[in-house]
Amino acid sequence: MNTQHAPKITVIIPTYNYAEFIGDALLSVRAQTYTNWECLVIDDASTDGTAGIVKEHASQDPRIRYIRLDRNSGVSAARNRGFEEVRGEFIQLLDADDVIAPGKLAAQVSWLDQHDEVGVLYSNYFAFTGNPSFDREGEYRADECLNGSGDMIVSRLLRGNIFRLNTVLFRKWILHEVVGFRAGFRYVEDWDFWLRIAAKGFMFRFLDEPLAISGVRANPKSLSSDKSAMSDHYLPVLQHLWVHEPLSAINQVSLLGRYVLFLLDRIFLRKGRVILLRDGIVPFLIVVIPFALLALPFWPFYKARQVLA
Repeated sequence: MNTQHAPKITVIIPTYNYAEFIGDALLSVRAQTYTNWECLVIDDASTDGTAGIVKEHASQDPRIRYIRLDRNSGVSAARNRGFEEVRGEFIQLLDADDVIAPGKLAAQVSWLDQHDEVGVLYSNYFAFTGNPSFDREGEYRADECLNGSGDMIVSRLLRGNIFRLNTVLFRKWILHEVVGFRAGFRYVEDWDFWLRIAAKGFMFRFLDEPLAISGVRANPKSLSSDKSAMSDHYLPVLQHLWVHEPLSAINQVSLLGRYVLFLLDRIFLRKGRVILLRDGIVPFLIVVIPFALLALPFWPFYKARQVLA
């Protein structure tokens, strides 16, 4: 075991009542061939046996630290608490029901050490149930393997999130400009996080390295399985991005177009709630309302084309 005082990588695992799975997540971290890491488990006030399992791992491996929150505050708040404790140069986020391959940290940190211009590095993933097998083929499509920064990354992300948290290793200094996760977002908070990082112009890179693959568990208890709640937060993420981030003109138009189409679906097809953030609402609505009125006559044809397709 590496006994250096300053770890190179900080792994952050937020958890809430995941005693069933968190042992697997911790074992995957402890199995890393790269050993200079610390692991922060942020317990969001679990009421099951999570604490006992984590403390058992921590007693066997001092690189693991258990931090319990006083009350349940959501996954964004838990990750942000982890950010406050980071000592590593690089950050690995890991959900409590997922796993990373033994060579992931070694492969990614080695690559980042040679490419100072890249802030966010990600590799492939596979979905699994039961016991993961790391010799699986990755599931990213070609259009999801992105290399670049700025408008290109933002444009792709506006179509939907492609960055699975567990696949990424990113530099700590990004948090100097992107202030963690929005605590008010309990869903699609990771999409919002990557959008804000991309809007700041940080460089993203896909590392096609089988040793760096991550396993994403198909778990009906996970937040991502609640498609309705995730959909409810789509509009607030776009509103927050438009109000606070310096988007190019083409991406502003793209964002407004996607916002309006989604908004009209919610209003006329009753597909869910319309949530508006108070922050920056007046200037945002001044732009959105005329845009929606212009789009309204064409919206039925757009929906009909979707059905035919």
